[in-house]
Amino acid sequence: MSLGETLDASMDSMEETRFKKKQSPLIKELISKKKIHFSYTEIECLLLIYYKLQKDGPEKQKAMNKNQFRDLLHNAFDMTDGGMMDRIFSALDRGPSIYVSMEIWVSALSLFLRGTLDEKIQYAFNVYDFMKEGVLGRETMFNLLKSSLISQSGEDDAEEAAKDLIEVITKKMDIDRDGKISFQDFKETVLKQPMILQAFGQCLPTRLAAYSFITTFTPFRGKV
Repeated sequence: MSLGETLDASMDSMEETRFKKKQSPLIKELISKKKIHFSYTEIECLLLIYYKLQKDGPEKQKAMNKNQFRDLLHNAFDMTDGGMMDRIFSALDRGPSIYVSMEIWVSALSLFLRGTLDEKIQYAFNVYDFMKEGVLGRETMFNLLKSSLISQSGEDDAEEAAKDLIEVITKKMDIDRDGKISFQDFKETVLKQPMILQAFGQCLPTRLAAYSFITTFTPFRGKV
């Protein structure tokens, strides 16, 4: 059974109607934000998914918790690097709460599924720059690359592979040759070569996973 089919069975039509009416002001507020790339109906469907996941939580809770969101990223979006999750949560919402608000939920999916390249560049750099230093130094790059490589080749091999990759990536991205990658370095390089947007680890859904998910809530299938 698909995600959509499972969730559809968790709410009757009357409850769904009441929920839509209650969330109408929030949907209109989200529509007014230029960075939300969804229609009214699409946001409505996404909030229904959110509510059904919230209801399916391990206990009575006021919102979707981060563990549920983590499971969704893993199972629906093929984002399987556990070490990236804290960085992703920090980039999306730096608050201390264990919950993911409806606003963050819609904003995150807008970015993942319909975000512009500029938006994804800013997001990816924020994910990698976990300490908010404004630059990616060699130690940060090493930790990022080592973490993403350990699962593929083991810790010892990952260290050597990470060191080699740092040299390759630095030569390509460090435009001002100061030994660090600034946001401007990162942006200019990715704008020229979008394929290296996730050079330091996966922080966005795969294209196939994004397509599969978007078809569960939008009539405009294939518009990823």
